[in-house]
Amino acid sequence: MTGVLIAGFALGIVAATLKIQDGGHSAFDTTLSTLTGSLFLVSGAIAHVRRPENRIGVLIAMVGVALFCEDLQFSQDPVIYTAGLALTAASSPVIAHLVLAFPRGGLRSRWERLVVVAAYSAVLASATLRIVFGNDPRDLASVVSKPAVYDVAVRVLGFVSALTGAGVVVILLYRWLTGRLPQRRLLHPAVGIALVGAFASAVGSALGPHHPLSEPLLNVYRVAFCLWPLAFLLGVLRSRVGNAEMIRLLLERDGTGLAALVQDDQVWKDSRSIDALNAAAGLVLDNQRLAAELEERLAEVQASRARIVAAGDEERRRIERDLHDGAQQRLVSVVLLLRMADRRLGADLGPEVRTLLAGTVAELQSAITELRELARGIRPAILTEAGLVAAVRSLLDRTPVSVELAVGEVPRLDSAVEATAYFLTSEALTNALKHAKADHVRVEIAVEGEGLRVEVADDGVGGAEIDGGTGLAGLRDRVRALGGDLYVHSHADAGTCVSTTIPLR
Repeated sequence: MTGVLIAGFALGIVAATLKIQDGGHSAFDTTLSTLTGSLFLVSGAIAHVRRPENRIGVLIAMVGVALFCEDLQFSQDPVIYTAGLALTAASSPVIAHLVLAFPRGGLRSRWERLVVVAAYSAVLASATLRIVFGNDPRDLASVVSKPAVYDVAVRVLGFVSALTGAGVVVILLYRWLTGRLPQRRLLHPAVGIALVGAFASAVGSALGPHHPLSEPLLNVYRVAFCLWPLAFLLGVLRSRVGNAEMIRLLLERDGTGLAALVQDDQVWKDSRSIDALNAAAGLVLDNQRLAAELEERLAEVQASRARIVAAGDEERRRIERDLHDGAQQRLVSVVLLLRMADRRLGADLGPEVRTLLAGTVAELQSAITELRELARGIRPAILTEAGLVAAVRSLLDRTPVSVELAVGEVPRLDSAVEATAYFLTSEALTNALKHAKADHVRVEIAVEGEGLRVEVADDGVGGAEIDGGTGLAGLRDRVRALGGDLYVHSHADAGTCVSTTIPLR
């Protein structure tokens, strides 16, 4: 960039000097052309300083260099004059390149690259034809004088210049019309100045050089072109301010670092989008925090419910052991003592005492039976010793209805999972016998993927509801504590189906 500036300002001094020495240019024209080239150089330098990673600043400055190169044709020195002839329209392709690359500094599509290459090639080819086949005696590169070829080169150069100017306006208008609001705000100055200059130039050319409004309209075009580099610089500065402010606000929200923002320069172009973006980012952050807290609390609740189930199962096992090893054994001992007393003292006891003794033994036997049933209902010993399938088979053997059991490959599982599946099967069978008046029950138990599927279906009268009693509702809480859920489908003509899938982990 430093080299471009040095060359540009040196050429600007040379161009201004040559125009003054030529004598065919007014002071206004010389001053305005020098000012235009200088504004392109200064605007490019500022854009490069503000956005050194973007090549748009170099392109803006190169337009100024090209404009000053075009004025070398006013030199009396044959070498400089010949170079000026070759660079007669040097600014046209550079301007096309600048417009197509604005504001990112690079061409984005194959068509844009094709247009820029065509512009450079056409100007270079036409300039070569002019200096090689021209009849100017000061042209050192002239080989042979061919006026026809020279005229074709002049016409081609004029056509390419007009086409390039029209293409610049069309592309700017297309981007402004099809772009989103930030893009349109960025292009407002460049499009506005381009439209004013194009209108003034077109009307002035249509009126002819001798019309009184032709010269004022040409001056309007020159002034508009002089202000054009400021429009590009304004777009670069607005883009820079918007981008820097967005990143600063995002990174400093709540005093904590949030994220790195990667963005397309064509999306966010001005600082008016900052507040909306910051608010949206804040909402996303707050939602993420709330979701993380909710997931953490949900995990804590699930772990707590699993611990409660495990503690309940452990308490069931303790009560079952206490009943079996404590109260049940004591009752059995009392029965044995009473029978021993009956055998030893039976002859000496009266009929009433023997009858009372026999009734006491019978009551104790009933109590032992009920105690065994109670202990079995708390947690069957076979469930702990042999596993789920054996416990369910034992349960079904005592069921007075037709039962079909379908069992897959079920290994020994976690005690909480086995107990939950067993109690679910027991509760569903009890409901089928007591309430559904079923004649046939089907039980399916299988490990599917990472879960244990249990399904109990009957052909009863239906009408079961999961919230209709404490049995199924309690089992649903137990299943949910292990990460699963309980489903009940009951119809009057299709019976009841109770199913669940309990996660194994």
